[in-house]
Amino acid sequence: MSRSLSPCLAALGLLLVPGGSACLDLDGFVHNPVHCSTVGQETCEDNSDAPFDQICVPCDQEYDWIRDYPWLDGTLDDGTPFVRAVGTQVQRSTLSSDDGEAALDVYFLPSHGEVAELAAVTVLYNHGNYAGIEHYQPRLRFLHEAGYNVIAWDYRGYGKSTPDSAPTPDQFLTDAQTFRTYADGLLPDPERVVVYANSLGGVPAVEMALDNPPCALMLEAPFTSMSRISASNSGTSFPESFFSQNRFDNITKLAGYDAPVLLMVGEDDNKFPLEDIQAMYEAVIGNKELWLVPGARHGIQNVGVPEAGLSPYFETMLSFLHDSAPACVTP
Repeated sequence: MSRSLSPCLAALGLLLVPGGSACLDLDGFVHNPVHCSTVGQETCEDNSDAPFDQICVPCDQEYDWIRDYPWLDGTLDDGTPFVRAVGTQVQRSTLSSDDGEAALDVYFLPSHGEVAELAAVTVLYNHGNYAGIEHYQPRLRFLHEAGYNVIAWDYRGYGKSTPDSAPTPDQFLTDAQTFRTYADGLLPDPERVVVYANSLGGVPAVEMALDNPPCALMLEAPFTSMSRISASNSGTSFPESFFSQNRFDNITKLAGYDAPVLLMVGEDDNKFPLEDIQAMYEAVIGNKELWLVPGARHGIQNVGVPEAGLSPYFETMLSFLHDSAPACVTP
């Protein structure tokens, strides 16, 4: 083989990504959206045995915020015996992207106000990889039940956001910054913002936190890095640059981050190995906590962190704010 060939070609006989340094730019292949224009039997009726995976709301219908879900065993307990309906309190808006090519679906759930220290605290929610907000409505209602204001958005191609195609890596990160700025206009208190991520949501959440640090960053089963995910699923071991242009490498991006961070992950997470979560935790230098949840896996349908029990979920977050991020709960 010619000495002039790149290390990528020498390794796998693959071409470089045009205009980049990565051999395989997998960043743009992480998305698994379900757009409202594709809702039908395959997304709704065919998932009747997996109710949390059902996507049934077409583009011209509103989401049901008072739905009574078949909560998983262990989610509700004596400390949190119910999750209230949100109903007409939900405020919907549309955010135009900076490039003018997208209209992002945004939802604001005002706090119920019964927990005084959280009534002005707002969670900016970045959801995971599957479907869109319809799938994550239970999670938004959990946070509302805990007492927070909640602002959530759908990425391009997810739910009712347009276009119906997923974002490029650069669009994903830019849209995150645009949403963060837009959300500032909805906040009861701009100083009391918690940026929250579930799974893939770790990508936009970390981008937001680095660009405009919140009073706390909460990462639930968060995306770690493309190379580590690829290696854990393929048994290979290549540098990050082999798989991507490092835009989603949250372990590296969080190195030296000095604001409060709470990491929450199931001990049986089947997506991201615990050693990768540990590496992310060690990268942060500010106030931090790592909560490993026994019996929890990765997601909503198969028991994630909140589904393992709402009382410890609520208590852990509030305790973290008091102990490590007091600016969030102190006016």
